[in-house]
Amino acid sequence: MVTDGELAVAVSRVSDAGCAPSVAHATAYADAIAALSADRTVIPIRYGCLFPSRAQVREFMRTCRAEFATLLDELDGCVEMGVRVLLSRAGCPVRQRRRRTTKLDSGKAYLTERSAAYARRDSERQTGAATAAAIRRAFSRLSVQSREVSAVMGQNLLVSMCFLIRREHIEAFRRKFRRLQEQCAYRLLVSGPWAPYSFVAANEPGAVR
Repeated sequence: MVTDGELAVAVSRVSDAGCAPSVAHATAYADAIAALSADRTVIPIRYGCLFPSRAQVREFMRTCRAEFATLLDELDGCVEMGVRVLLSRAGCPVRQRRRRTTKLDSGKAYLTERSAAYARRDSERQTGAATAAAIRRAFSRLSVQSREVSAVMGQNLLVSMCFLIRREHIEAFRRKFRRLQEQCAYRLLVSGPWAPYSFVAANEPGAVR
């Protein structure tokens, strides 16, 4: 631990060979964060951040002290829980490569196809947004913050949601999830508790590289 006043940063000494990114290194990094966050509030710094000396680590801490303090206050006593929803893209045809043609009606057919594709996309976005809103409401009394993102996966739409909750609400969150899972027509998955990765990535102190 490198300490400066009430703040502390967990560091490891690495060789040049140890700087190369790998699954093993990333997994070890995640394991270290999980161990540290088991009984304290942590700010996960982006994987691969390097400093040439302990003195520069302390300088980084002093430069970002106000940002760290604000973020630690927001995250204090909280963990991250994840909920994923898999929505079927019913009626969405498999895309196929079309032969080029010089017929005059090919332009109209192309525009009709594109219009239908845009309509499907808008419908999927609305479905994803409505589903996320319903799940967000279900956990509103247990969560401090929430975030979500949607992505198309083949013939399915995946809605990934992250909730920042108090540690003491973990079991209540899981019970609420099980009740929601029984009532929901879609496939739901839960994960966590994790360190609050999703709630520090957008404004990581110091924009560390």
